This record gives sequence, C-alpha cells and structure tokens, in this order.
Amino acid sequence: MRLPKSLLSSVAVACLGVATAHAAPVSDGSQVRSEDASSDEVVVVGKSYGREVGKTVTPLKDMPNTVTIIDREQIEAQNLFTLEDAMTATNGITVTGIGSEDPSFMSRGFAITNYLIDGVPTLSFGFPGVVPDLFAYDRLEVLRGPAGLFSGSGNPAGSINLVRKRPLEAFKVQASAGYGSYDNLRLELDVSAPLGDRAGVRVGGMLQDQDQFFDVAHRNRLGFYGITAIEIGDRTTLTIGGSYDRFKPAIQSGLPGYAGGADGSEGRLLDVDRSTYLGADWNRFRSETWTAYAELTHRVSDRWTLRATGLMTDVDRIDVYSYIGNQAVTPANGGNTSHIAYRGDNFAKTRSFDMNGVGSFPLFGREQTLILGADYQASDYDSYFTRLSNYARINVFDPVSPTEPPLNPYGPLPYYPVQGSNATCPATSTPITPAPVNCVLQSYGGTSTLVEQYGLYGQMRLQPVEGLTLVGGGRLTWWEQTTETLLPTPAAPRSTGVDAQLTPYAGIVWDVTPNLNIYGSYADSFTPQSAPAGRTRPDREPVKPLIGDQYELGTKLALMDNRLLLSAAVYQLTQSNRLFNPADEPTIVLQIGKVRARGIEAEATGEILPGWRINGGYTYTKTEYLEDTQPQFEGLSLTPIIPKHMIKVFTNYAPQDGVLAGASVGGGLTWFSETSGGTPSIIGANGQPTISTVVRQGAYAVVDLRAGYKVNDQLSFSINANNLLDRSYYSRISSTGRGNYYGSPRTVFATIRLTYP
Repeated sequence: MRLPKSLLSSVAVACLGVATAHAAPVSDGSQVRSEDASSDEVVVVGKSYGREVGKTVTPLKDMPNTVTIIDREQIEAQNLFTLEDAMTATNGITVTGIGSEDPSFMSRGFAITNYLIDGVPTLSFGFPGVVPDLFAYDRLEVLRGPAGLFSGSGNPAGSINLVRKRPLEAFKVQASAGYGSYDNLRLELDVSAPLGDRAGVRVGGMLQDQDQFFDVAHRNRLGFYGITAIEIGDRTTLTIGGSYDRFKPAIQSGLPGYAGGADGSEGRLLDVDRSTYLGADWNRFRSETWTAYAELTHRVSDRWTLRATGLMTDVDRIDVYSYIGNQAVTPANGGNTSHIAYRGDNFAKTRSFDMNGVGSFPLFGREQTLILGADYQASDYDSYFTRLSNYARINVFDPVSPTEPPLNPYGPLPYYPVQGSNATCPATSTPITPAPVNCVLQSYGGTSTLVEQYGLYGQMRLQPVEGLTLVGGGRLTWWEQTTETLLPTPAAPRSTGVDAQLTPYAGIVWDVTPNLNIYGSYADSFTPQSAPAGRTRPDREPVKPLIGDQYELGTKLALMDNRLLLSAAVYQLTQSNRLFNPADEPTIVLQIGKVRARGIEAEATGEILPGWRINGGYTYTKTEYLEDTQPQFEGLSLTPIIPKHMIKVFTNYAPQDGVLAGASVGGGLTWFSETSGGTPSIIGANGQPTISTVVRQGAYAVVDLRAGYKVNDQLSFSINANNLLDRSYYSRISSTGRGNYYGSPRTVFATIRLTYP
C-alpha cells in the first residue's frame, strides 16, 4: 500500500533536534523495524516529523539538551505498563507523591508539569487525569530542563512526550498474555490492517487485573484505542483516532514516621511489615477517560510541511477513601492516629490545538531548518468534595479498617458519631459551638476552574559553516485561570493571568569530529502563581510568575555506526520570584525566594554489540535554597527526596546467530544514594527548636532480571523478576506525617507473545 509511514511526534521541547531509530531486537530477541520509522533514521526537528515529509535528518546526538527515549522494545522487555513504571526506569527521574495513584515525576529538582502527545502540548495529564497506561503508545520521550518553547507555562523540570502507535504498512496481529505475582493478569490485543492503497487502521484492547502487596489493594484497568490514517492525494494525510481508559484502583496516603525529638533531632521511618495498609477496605477510585484527536498534514513542497492537530479529552473521576491524618507516631500516641473520610467527584474536559509549519531553506550553501507555529490549551474542571475529619482512629501497628461513613459532596449531612465512642449526635448539619463531644461534621464544597493558554512560537536551526549549528527560538504565551466557587456558598469568579510572557531558547552545537560534538544551550520557563487571599505585593504590582532559567553544557559521542550514543552534560538551573508570606505582615506577600539546582547527567543508549542493547546512566543532583525569609533554610536542599547520586541502567542481550539464537537475557539496576524528606528543625520565635518532620533513608540498590525465548516468528516467551534480591526499602518518602511507601517485594511476571503473520 502507499500509506505513508507515520509522522513522528517529537519531544516537542525547547531544542528538539532528533531521534534515531534502527532495527532493534525486541524483548524476545526478534528483529523489527521501529513502528514509527520510515527508514533507519527518524527526524526530530522541533515538532518532529517522519522523513517522508521532506525534513532534514538531524541525528539525535545533535540535540543540545538531554533527552531520554523509552521505546516499545524497552517497554516490553521491562514490562513498563504505565507511565509511572517507565519513569521509574528513566535515568534522572525520581518518583514521589503522597497519593498512591497520583505520582509526581521529579527532574533536576522540580516536578514535571509539561506533557505532550505526538508533540502537541496538553493539560489532560494534570489532576483529575490519571497516570496513563502505555499500551496505546509506541514510545515516550523525556526532556530534562525547561520546556517552555513548545509547551508554554510549567516548571523548569522538563517535559514528557508520548508518541502514539500508528497504522503499519502490512496486516499484523499482535497479542500477549501475562501472569505474575499477586494475581497480576494482563491481556493485550493489537491489530493493524491496510484499507486499500491509501488508508490504514489500527485498533487495540487491553485488560489488567491485579492485587498488590498491600493487605487491601486491588487494581483493574480496561483500555481501547483506534486510529485511522487516510492519504488524500499525494501530499495530504488525515489521521483520526480515539481511546477509552477505565481505571479502578484502591488508593491510600502511605505510612507515617516517628516524630523528631524535642531537642531538634530528626524523625525516622517506620520499620513495619511491607504489607501494612492504613486505608480502609472500602477505599475505591474509578476514572473514565475518553480521548479523540485528529491530525491533518499537508506537504506543501519537498521542503515545507504544514500540520494541524486537535485533541480533546473527557475525564470523570470519583474518589471514595479513608486515609490517616498528617500525624507522626510519638511515645504519647503509641501509633494511634486519626482517620479522614473523603469523597471527590471530579469532571474535566481538556482541549488542545496546534498548527505549525516546518521546512528548510538554502543559505550559506546549506539547508537551514525553520519551524513556526501557534497552539492553544484549555482545561475546564469541576470539582466537588467532602471531608469528614477525625471520624475514626487507627493504630499503625495493628490497623483495623473503619466502617464507611455517609459522604455527600453536594450538600450538608448531620453530625456523625466518632466510631467506637457510642456518642449520640444531634440530627443537624448546623455547626454547634462548642461542638458536641465525639461528634464530627463534614466539610464540603465545589469549584469550577478554567485554564486557557495561547502561544506563538518559532525556532531556527542555522548552520553558517560546516560543523557548527546555531539553534534559536522563542515563544510568547498568554495564560489565564478563572476559578468560581460553586458550593457551599457561590461566589463570583476570580481571574489571574499572564500576558505575552516571552520564553527564549538558544543553543550551539560544534562537531569536533563526525561522531563527537560539544554543545551548550540556554532555556527558561515560567510558572504562574497568585498571592493568598488578602495579601498583595508592597508595590501593589501584580504577582509575577516563577521564572526558571537553565544553562547546560554537554557532549555526545556516536559509536558503532551510530547505533550507540554516549552523552554527558552539566547544568545549572535557578528559579526566582518565589512567594513568601511574612507572619508579622498579614496583608503583604514578598517575591524574594530563589533556589538553584546543579547537576551532572551521563547516559548510554543503543547497541554495544549486535543484539546487545543498553539504556541508562548516572545522575548527580544538588539543590539548595539561595534566598529565603528563614535564613536557617538557606543552603539546605530544596528537594532532598531526589538522591544526590542515582544510577539507572537496563541491558538486554539477544544473540543474533549460533546455538543461542532466539534466546535473550537482560537485567536492570537502580541505585539511589541517601535521601530524606520533611522539614528540618529550626529555632522558633520562642528560642526553642521546632519538631523536625525529617525522615531519612540510606542508600539502596534494586536488581531486576529477565529472560526470553523466541520459538519462531509467531511465538515467544519471557519472564521478568523485579527486585530479585527482595530488598526492603521505601520507594517514596515524604515526612513523618504520611506519604511514605515501601517498594514492591520481589515479583515474577511471565508473558507469552503471539504475532501473525
């Protein structure tokens, strides 16, 4: 058929240069061509397109930034089912978060807030969106550092671009079934078929049902996707698709720790069974996500291509759960702590639109590359909640599930007796002062939030002389957020905005040899913020956004006929305009805070030898407060939950011939140096030390192992053992209050894969 190989969506980040895709062994050792590739080389220029649209191919090594690509081969080899799984395996990323199903991905000292799908920025992954399953995606691309050029507002941490699967050139059916520890069952079916000479369709379905190592925890997920690509004439392609995801996990808020001492000494993590679960046995969560998208690509000439893309999502999410209060374990309470019942009904619709032109023009006797575009992002989010605090007690060393109380996020309920107190409470929802003994009253409310963002962007890659590339670009962004209180007492909408915020980018790449280069780049970002109610700046000027700026220097070396890429970079990233609220000035807000992150990142990606692939590297990160209203914090780490030293590496060997042909074996290593979380003790106004909420964890390593065997072109088997040595460690730490999570014990998962033809 003549269906064009799919247009690639890039890291859509501030410097995007490129990705290189080669024929590579999948997890069972077989050879396949990258599903998105039109040839062995894949271009990633700005918004990243496939080679068939006439772009100048730029090697991955010529990108003046640090980018990690997790492709379908690695996803299947490591069983990276969700984005959280993939980010856990990605070099330079730390996964954290107090809510078990709402993780944050930390990079270079900050949480990643910029997401893209096929190079189009989207707000669909923010709350109440859920962590996506990767079944419908071919790969993901992770940029570290500010990503404002193609994403708009956001933290200076980086961006994550998810690249969808596209129709293949020939009919193909792929199916897999897997089963493992904790009754973990996963089924997948993926079918691609041509529709005549000018169209193709691809559809797939996935089901996963599993327990978890917590005493009371279950996950169930069902997903479908479909996509059609139609060639209209010789220069235009229309792609239409959609997906559905239903996710039903349990949810919790982790474990507390021991409180720090009165002398200012630090707290510590609990040493309890890893299966300890401090939620309720009725905790539940259900989300449904519908997505629809369309993309129209037109090749104006051999040099220029236009693309317009629209994306819409609809998320309905209901959370009903009970969790522990933010209370540390002390000798006085003996581990007895309060429980809070919560229900949240959240409904969000997001919209994204991107239109751009990418092309080349002759100058200085060479082809130069230019991208110009505009995009729009919006999120319309209604949230209703109710919270019933201190309605029950639980002992963290001998937890017993409380009974589910009545919860109503849309209106008042009468007083509720604290469980176990045998109290008789008044049948009224009107607050009584003083409150009846052992009776609690729910709080509830509702808000409607609309976020809109418009952007104009441009980027040029200019090569004035052989071996020297200059990259420059910029973006103007208009951002506005409007929030309206719906319940319990409606209030007029409140708006805040940022107009024509400039986000510049610049980079330089010098080819020392055809395989080795040295690069430097500058990028910045902005994050809108607002003052607390009743506070203003002393000069009465509007609150300025947080500004992050980064300088990065690095080098990249391509080996093994460009099949192996080695890279190393150093960076400095600062963020200023941080807000502080002086306690002695209740009407004033100051923007005097400044923090800094410095680090080193080194990676190896690709084939060491034919059939032997490696992905991973080493990261050094140091964050600190530079300026703060509390001088005692200056010099302390901004995000101590990010380890100063980190190693993440995965390797897989699949012999190409000989008696071992068809077999494959691989493994992974994750090593973190010491980490901590919480607020250290400081000398208070009374001259006494405050109670430290810091918890600390020593260095640890986790080892994974896998093996596979390809019986023939249609049948293969694999087995994965994660945390092979059954290391007991905390995968997330927060503070002495809650939010500390054990990592999973050793698990085993076996997979059978079928392919036709």
